[in-house]
Amino acid sequence: MESTAWRRLDSISGHFLPLGEASHVLQPVLLSNGQLKNGEGREAEPVVIGGMVLDIHATPSIPAIPRTTTPGKVNYVLGGVARNVAECMSKLGKNPFIISALGLDMAGNLLLEHWKSAGLSTEGIRKQPDIETAVVSNILDGNGELAAAVASVEAIEKFLTPDWIQQFKCNICSAPLLMVDANLDFPALGASCQIAAMSKIPVWFEPVSVEKSKRIVPVVKNIHFTSPNEDELIAMANALSGGNVYSSVERENSRNKWSVESLFKMLKPAIWVLLESGIRIVVVTLGSDGVFLCSKGGPSFMRIGPRETKQNAPNGQLYETVAKACPSRWFSGAAESERSSHLFAVHFPAPRASVVRLTGAGDCLVGGTLASISVGLDIMQSVAVGIAAAKVAVESETNVPRAFSLDAITADASSCTAVNGYSNNGIQLRNSQYDQNSKSRHREARKLFDEMPQRNVYSWNAIVSAYIKAKDLTQARVLFESASQRDLVTYNSMLSGYVSEDGYEKKALELFRGMQSSEDGIRTDEFSLTTMLNFTAKLAVVSYGRQLHSCMVKTGNFLSGFAVSSLIDMYSKCGCFQDAWRVFSGCSGLIDLVSKNAMVAACCREGELEMAVDLFWKGPEWNDTVSWNTLISGYAQNGYEKEALKLFVLMAENGCKWNEHTLASALSACAGLRSFNHGRELHAFVLKNGLSVNPFISSGIVDVYCKCGNMGYADWVHTAMGIRNSFSITSMIGVIQLKQCEAVFELLSEFMVKEALIPDALILISVLSACAIRAALDPGNQVHAYILRNGIEMDRKLISALVDMYSKCGSIIYAEKIFQRDFDRDSILYNVMIAGYARHGNEHKAIQYFEEMQERGFKPDAVTFLALLSVCSHCGLIELGEQFFYSMTKDYNILPEIDHYACMIDLYGRANALGKAIAFMRKIPTELDAVILGTFLTACRTNGNTELARMAEEKLLQTEGCNGDRYVQLANVYAADGNWDEMGRIRKRMRGKDIKKTAGCSWLYVDNGVHIFTSGDRTHSKSEAIYLTLASLTEELYETAGAI
Repeated sequence: MESTAWRRLDSISGHFLPLGEASHVLQPVLLSNGQLKNGEGREAEPVVIGGMVLDIHATPSIPAIPRTTTPGKVNYVLGGVARNVAECMSKLGKNPFIISALGLDMAGNLLLEHWKSAGLSTEGIRKQPDIETAVVSNILDGNGELAAAVASVEAIEKFLTPDWIQQFKCNICSAPLLMVDANLDFPALGASCQIAAMSKIPVWFEPVSVEKSKRIVPVVKNIHFTSPNEDELIAMANALSGGNVYSSVERENSRNKWSVESLFKMLKPAIWVLLESGIRIVVVTLGSDGVFLCSKGGPSFMRIGPRETKQNAPNGQLYETVAKACPSRWFSGAAESERSSHLFAVHFPAPRASVVRLTGAGDCLVGGTLASISVGLDIMQSVAVGIAAAKVAVESETNVPRAFSLDAITADASSCTAVNGYSNNGIQLRNSQYDQNSKSRHREARKLFDEMPQRNVYSWNAIVSAYIKAKDLTQARVLFESASQRDLVTYNSMLSGYVSEDGYEKKALELFRGMQSSEDGIRTDEFSLTTMLNFTAKLAVVSYGRQLHSCMVKTGNFLSGFAVSSLIDMYSKCGCFQDAWRVFSGCSGLIDLVSKNAMVAACCREGELEMAVDLFWKGPEWNDTVSWNTLISGYAQNGYEKEALKLFVLMAENGCKWNEHTLASALSACAGLRSFNHGRELHAFVLKNGLSVNPFISSGIVDVYCKCGNMGYADWVHTAMGIRNSFSITSMIGVIQLKQCEAVFELLSEFMVKEALIPDALILISVLSACAIRAALDPGNQVHAYILRNGIEMDRKLISALVDMYSKCGSIIYAEKIFQRDFDRDSILYNVMIAGYARHGNEHKAIQYFEEMQERGFKPDAVTFLALLSVCSHCGLIELGEQFFYSMTKDYNILPEIDHYACMIDLYGRANALGKAIAFMRKIPTELDAVILGTFLTACRTNGNTELARMAEEKLLQTEGCNGDRYVQLANVYAADGNWDEMGRIRKRMRGKDIKKTAGCSWLYVDNGVHIFTSGDRTHSKSEAIYLTLASLTEELYETAGAI
């Protein structure tokens, strides 16, 4: 039966680091080569700076009675965070050099004598006769938990000064690492970190308490590690953010209501603040829930660089014992998870223990981790040793146990892997070796796999997973079939691989059905079912999704936020928004941040932005980067680009960091607004922060510059990207709006040659769009032939692009043939076909397909009615056009847009009904813009009515006074009526403002090339012959007209 640990790890796979990469990613190379030696030849030891304290532990034997004495037990315990950490390290085989301050009183003498008896150096301890040694009085509850404490630590803050610390500069500079606790005041902290930074010594910051944890702010850039508990983490994040941005997680809720994964989601924004501030590794201690080990970025981010100080190979009894029983990469075979916003995290559950006292557990966890790092163990092994040390501490009466059994520590450290489902056997080392190999190294993994004398189910799972990551699903299936041992993970991996790649839909369905009757005794679980929900969403087959939903309810696999979010996503992508909302509303007890984000995304997908915003601001403290990205993307995709950019700014003001998805959405909004200045500002931010290597961001920048008409910048960014991929090529095909089609084909050829790949559907759709815009039928035919020759799957979008291309290139008959061959039509394809016939003036066919569209259950949208109004306008069908226009709102609840109003004015103008046009304009609920006024001017010209044109003139020039085309349009209205004085006035006004008209331009596709001609252009190599032919044709036309 599958363990709860496996299920927990599966459920948080969206957030936690793939454990196969964990040690490599989180291993700080700062100590990877082991111990150092100082200039005197002594072995260099870690340095610990902070408090040595006498702890008084008072434990009542009955519930405490306020304002009176309560019977119980009082113990004197040697304590202090720095002292406890250092003593723990010493009992694990390291001899740390401690820098602290003591008074020569009873408490000081006790601490000093104990330190001497342990054989540790007291050279760094300042002994002052005129001060009182730090004392902390702890009141414990019946469970050993700290209920309250009073601390008197002035000795540390007053006498542990920068001058004293400077005396031991050589010790710090030769140490493998430095630990400082937050009992130091700001000057002492600053001095300690500055010395360490000079010699590139990594620093571990121990927060001590909520209030003192805030002292990290001025030194954060020099901190490599920190180990806060939940409350200290929140306090540090707020201090670094400059406000109370993050709220504490109540322990009662976090232990009962919230699961570990939910707790991580709530703490993740605060963890991210620390990592973004420069801290390399954050170890969040969770008490009985264990530890979160967190880092930012990939393996290269963790490499600090080689130390100049001389280093020896890792050694020592601690290293040899742990490395043998718990080798490097011991944790690599555990359940794989995915990255989230470049935050890498691993959860170490706490081992079971017979708790006596909890006060020293955190210090021993840090001490065990630091001792292990110091001897050369990797970060994963080190944290495991720290957890093992903490287990011994909670079972002891003292803060630090009197002794550690190395065998027991090693056994407990190794047992951390058992939580992830692994046993200690000879196969494990090989498993971990080739599990490191990912997408680009699967062949090396196969070589190691073939050399293994024995294989277990984890070996087979790892090699199958490696081939799935490499997208070699054929070979992955061969290995799957030949596996001598298969479990649910094997099946789920194969299923997930099929679902994630196009073209394997049938195999995914067959495998899922096979799982239900498998000879391996496999039963589908929540992961299997949610994977198939993604499959259903991909194909938009809601009937199958409903069957899966029913199965999840019957088997109890819907009782998690992960399952709820998958159901919401499936129904939304299948166009069943109401069903998605019912799932969300009916599972209120299971709603977490993931399911909330899924519902916000569904609202945005449906265009219900008000609902999305209401949901977003319910529980705003939950919102993370994904939440903000979802809403920003929703606004941008629904045409509210200005609002999207406002949210983009508000996100930063709320202390939430932008990532590549945020920037991609913001760039999309800039492209939609054609805002060159905003796009350039974002480009500058991207360059400053080294984010230009991200293909999503770079492609977005190219798209902005293309749509803003700055092809020089677009080409420069595209060239600077270096790697040509589908993202960059698709963005660069934005040149189709401004350049020749042949530039698009050159780009496509370059991609195919350099990448040796068949372009994906998105690239081909972009190329077909280029052909449609330039009415280039021949290259469009070539693309169509290329698709057929290479057997590229003709999905709905590609078919729609082909139909659109042929209709715009004048070949409506061929467009009709492709349309008729596709029996699985959707509303988009119908819209394209209706628009095609509208363009060709065939109102009968357009209306026929409009009626057929409704008969097949597709709802017309704003695009459908725009095409219908256009055909009515060109054919002079006033009554039918009015019927369609008013039916939009009355029968289909579609609000008319500017283009619909413009079509109606054009319809009245072409039918010589300017009176109706004026009456219609007066009813338009929005302010008349340049599009509507420009259409009205065209109607005035058609009807020879200069008086009405003069009425619209001022309003039009106020709206678009810098557009030369508008002046020319006005001048032509007066010229058509023979009013040369008015035409001259407009021309003079245009010259006075130094406004230029965009030259008229024509594209002709001849002999496999595009030829561009502008008004009065004579730059073409055959211009003389062309103009002679035109003159001859013009003369012939005049003669023919005269004869008629």
